[in-house]
Amino acid sequence: MNEEKRKKLNESSDEDYDEQDLQLKVFGFKKNRTLLRKNSEQDESGKEEIESDEKIFCSQDENYEKVEKEQDLENLVFGSIESSIITNIDKLYKKDKNPIIKKKLNNLEKTCLASHFERKPAWNDDADNEIVDLDQFNQFSNGHNKKTDQITSSQVEESLKARYKKFYGTPVWADLEFNKTKKNNQNDRRKIESEIDSEEEEYVEDEIFHHTGTLLADKTKFKGPIPKGLIDIKVCTDANYEEPSQSRLKSVEFHPTARVLLTAGLDQKLKLFQIDGKKNPKIQSIFVEKFPILSAHFTRNGEEIIMGSRHKNFYYYDMIAGKMVTVVPPVKAIDEYQKRSISSNFEISPNNSVCAFIGTQGQIHLFSVKSKEWIDTLKINGECNCIAFSSDSRYIFAFGDDKDVNIFDMNDRGHRCFQKFSDFGCLSGTALAVSENSQFLATGCKSGVVNLYNLNELTLNSPNKNPKPLKSFLNLTTPCTGLKFNSTSELLATCSSHAENAFKIIHTSSLSIMQNFPIQNQDRSVFTPMRIPQCFDFSLNSCYLAIGNQKGNALLYRLKHYNGPY
Repeated sequence: MNEEKRKKLNESSDEDYDEQDLQLKVFGFKKNRTLLRKNSEQDESGKEEIESDEKIFCSQDENYEKVEKEQDLENLVFGSIESSIITNIDKLYKKDKNPIIKKKLNNLEKTCLASHFERKPAWNDDADNEIVDLDQFNQFSNGHNKKTDQITSSQVEESLKARYKKFYGTPVWADLEFNKTKKNNQNDRRKIESEIDSEEEEYVEDEIFHHTGTLLADKTKFKGPIPKGLIDIKVCTDANYEEPSQSRLKSVEFHPTARVLLTAGLDQKLKLFQIDGKKNPKIQSIFVEKFPILSAHFTRNGEEIIMGSRHKNFYYYDMIAGKMVTVVPPVKAIDEYQKRSISSNFEISPNNSVCAFIGTQGQIHLFSVKSKEWIDTLKINGECNCIAFSSDSRYIFAFGDDKDVNIFDMNDRGHRCFQKFSDFGCLSGTALAVSENSQFLATGCKSGVVNLYNLNELTLNSPNKNPKPLKSFLNLTTPCTGLKFNSTSELLATCSSHAENAFKIIHTSSLSIMQNFPIQNQDRSVFTPMRIPQCFDFSLNSCYLAIGNQKGNALLYRLKHYNGPY
């Protein structure tokens, strides 16, 4: 009996030593002390168990209790082996897992996560659910597309936001994706520049042989000045194809920043179109009762449209608020408007500070663009037919029946006429234009002659009262009614509203006419003919040319030489 117990104790001790070696190899020295202590106590208890069975069993129970207490204490202080293994595995797994998650998350999952963790509003305003009567808002008063008479205030807010975004688009600073890609592109560019700087010494002589492809510059990016002779032009879909005017157009003008074109005419309607060259969808149509529009212009900031007609007052349309406002000039400042309207023809200064209306008896009335209040009245000899501002808004050029061009200094407190000169070969002036670079001044007269002057020679108080133009163009045989430079001052367009196809484009550098415009013998079943031009305008970057005719069509042409969407 005792021998069998000895064998069992020896076998258990051998197994304990084997477990000790295995744990030392796997888990280190942390548990070495407990195992040695455990084995030594088991050996001593084994020797005592030989004497009596009861003592052996009691000592084993005590040893087991001690071992369990020690293990619990060590687990509390050092942590258990299993928990340490699990935590280590979790740490390694997290280190490997985080970049994988970041790489594998696509845009859809990111938006889902963002919507899941999106913060809720602190409160809900009860006023958002209030019912609003649409008749209180002028921007909804048209009623042609109105389905219901009442909507909630939150829907009104969303409609105004959509209207603003449609006109002006999303600002660059608010476009998160654009800023993110821009930042990434900047980082990539810096990396490339740093790599180039570090490897520049190695590729001083052989750099050209380390690249493939063409070595010539891209013609689409670097075209240089526009060539003379022939202009590369394409006929596009009419700008107002969706809703042509029912009468002759008197004004077509591009928005100063957005891809929007306005058309206005004698049908008393102001229309806005989004220009893409293909469909040109209509944005809005505004009817002005008993007000045939003779002239309409965007303000330079693009927030308002000022309109003039044969009336004592003029209108302006607030594009942000969506409302039409009428302005009646004071009688004490303008006392001769009974004979003719003061607002049939006007111009806005490039700095968006002054609006100049042509009155009767040679008067020019100045109004503030911001407040619409009268500022001052200028006077020339004879009737004033046209005016133009210099590109810096310092000078006003006035041209009339007395064939003299008057120059007013806006910086002078009295707005005096400090200089005037006689237009070469002119009997009565009808059109006037100043280039964007302040280099050229163009004049047109009743005989159809267009003179091009060097503006720098005219504003330096030259004693010559009869300067000679750089060149006189005799291509028009009827009165010249329109002159306009493009944004680069390379082209000068002129037209006459008294004859068909009376439209010419002048190349200012070579002082020559573009021979292939207007386009002759085009298919009238596909393209709208020009007929009699009434008004025209170049887009912001001279990519488009719009021409309005007497049939109410706004013809649109694409100038291929100029890059950009607008």
